[in-house]
Amino acid sequence: MFSSIRRILRRAQSFAALFKRLEKIEAQVGRLEKLADENESLWQFIEEQKEMDGIFVGSAEDFQQEFTDIMIRNMKTRGDA
Repeated sequence: MFSSIRRILRRAQSFAALFKRLEKIEAQVGRLEKLADENESLWQFIEEQKEMDGIFVGSAEDFQQEFTDIMIRNMKTRGDA
């Protein structure tokens, strides 16, 4: 009788230890999920910044080309070269 009580007590203790480990693992998984979400948000931010840089760089190149075209069209020759 006493040995069966000991076995039950050991099993209960092992379940308690198992549940503690499970709680630690769940907490760690929660932290990792938060990090994964933050990582995804940062990658989206980087992609948006690249798109914005492309828009501004493209518009600056267009502006420069238009400016050059206007200058060439409005140039007047002065004397013989």
